[in-house]
Amino acid sequence: MLGQVEIFDTEYHKMPSEAFRRHFYGDDMTKITLIAACAENLCIGAGNAMPWHIPEDFAFFKAYTLGKPVIMGRKTWESLPVKPLPERRNIVISRQADYCAAGAETAASLEAALALCAGMEEIVIMGGAQIYAQAMPLATDLRITEVGLTVEGDAFFPEIDRMHWKEAERTERRVSSKGTVYAFVHYLKR
Repeated sequence: MLGQVEIFDTEYHKMPSEAFRRHFYGDDMTKITLIAACAENLCIGAGNAMPWHIPEDFAFFKAYTLGKPVIMGRKTWESLPVKPLPERRNIVISRQADYCAAGAETAASLEAALALCAGMEEIVIMGGAQIYAQAMPLATDLRITEVGLTVEGDAFFPEIDRMHWKEAERTERRVSSKGTVYAFVHYLKR
């Protein structure tokens, strides 16, 4: 496994996403899901925090991710109110070689984090913005909570290109217990 990580780290920029997936997972295609709550302008955060509070989204996130490995960047890890997320394998990406995330595994890159999960049925990537941008070409599924707000922020989800993504499922728009309109949307890669 270590040899694969070393090979990948030096050759990733040359590998199309499909070649990467086959290199690490073979024909057994591990599902890679990006999960995020996004405002109408694709904002996902402001000042390392979510600019809204939707308890129903937190409940969906917990139910969806339980028992699965979750990959996140260092800033996302540091923003969590409870660390590590219980009943999930927490993997934190940090370029700081000596970074310690108590209760979680660390990886120096997205590629190294994914390699830690080789053989898993599904891997969930939970942010932040840089990690989503790197993972988008590798993802098979998007689980998006569309938040009916336009907010100012400093972190944004990548544009969802409808040429590459098809909407598989959408709930009706709902009003959260805190008064925010939202909908759950599932996209599949075409």
